Amino acid sequence: MLTLTKDRALALALLLIVAVMWMESGDIRPPTSWQPYGSALFPRILLVVIGVLSLLILVRSLWVNVPERLGAKQLVTEWFQSRRTILALFLLFGLYAALLPVVGYIAATIGFLVASLALLLGIDTRRKWMINLTLSATLTIVIFVVFRYGLNVWLP
Repeated sequence: MLTLTKDRALALALLLIVAVMWMESGDIRPPTSWQPYGSALFPRILLVVIGVLSLLILVRSLWVNVPERLGAKQLVTEWFQSRRTILALFLLFGLYAALLPVVGYIAATIGFLVASLALLLGIDTRRKWMINLTLSATLTIVIFVVFRYGLNVWLP
């Protein structure tokens, strides 16, 4: 029996969207006398590319065996474990946004960049710490100078 996987669902949804958009592209104004192809050509080229790629996803998903279904608790646990770095980055960004008006741009951005790079690169050696601190401080100050003095934009 054929089951609906994420890839199959995505491919079918994209094909449906492409079909609707293709029909809607018929409402685009026809070419004028100085236009050889008209304004609908480029969107239709993109729709064809998306449609072909969606078909490839669908065909590939039919060749792959679907693994056994896990229980709901195992699925949730696996989902959180595989995405914990991303979730931590979202949490850090939320904390950054909350602290930005309180501590100011420079302190909040340096803290956010240090924590984010430590999370992404790991901080197991002294060299990585030095790279992390140097990159975070330099990037923060360069952006501050560009916005404050080059673009005349006030940063909190």
